[in-house]
Amino acid sequence: MNRKLTAMTIVELLVVIAIIGVLIGLLMPAVQSAREAARSAQCKSQLRQIGVATLRHCDAHGGEFPQWWHAGQQGSRSWLYTLAPYLESVDAIRICPSDPLADERLRAGAASYVINDYLAANVEGAARNLRQVDATHRTMLLFEAANDAKVDPKYEHAHAADWFSEFNVQNGYVLWAIQQELQIDRHQHCANYVFLDGHVETLAAAQVEQWVAAGYQFARPQ
Repeated sequence: MNRKLTAMTIVELLVVIAIIGVLIGLLMPAVQSAREAARSAQCKSQLRQIGVATLRHCDAHGGEFPQWWHAGQQGSRSWLYTLAPYLESVDAIRICPSDPLADERLRAGAASYVINDYLAANVEGAARNLRQVDATHRTMLLFEAANDAKVDPKYEHAHAADWFSEFNVQNGYVLWAIQQELQIDRHQHCANYVFLDGHVETLAAAQVEQWVAAGYQFARPQ
């Protein structure tokens, strides 16, 4: 009895490889999206811990907020230093897992987040004490720093009080000024923001753009 042997032809093999390639191509965006969602969730958790640490710092210092780098010698009064006693794994918490310069910032003692200068510095319209803020749930504490922000511990604050300056408004530079300091689209066209009551919100970049177009100074204490 003769047996007829069958084998896969080159054409059939190429077809199978092509199908596998298509399936991988369809799957990869979903996998990457899931990974980014996990990184964003970790970022939110870290910001939430920083928010709680800030409230603990305020409780221990009569409501005073941590300050920015320029307030003390070599940044000794910066939030990066003054919140350390209230945080566990402070080095890991200050680095967003989606920050492309995460490793460099970690080694340099820098951060992926920047504090709102309306709370940290004596700028016009500032609130330097928690008791001066009426709506803590609507007042932003920290933002996600721009991906290409300089890797340096002193770059731990945003100049939010300057974003809507007369010059920037008249020349249409407000959004540009914000994007020089903040990464408003780090997590799938969104970014995370921690508020003074300790909660964290994920806001779309489009939302920030709408606020800018409307002239809404969203970083001001509420």
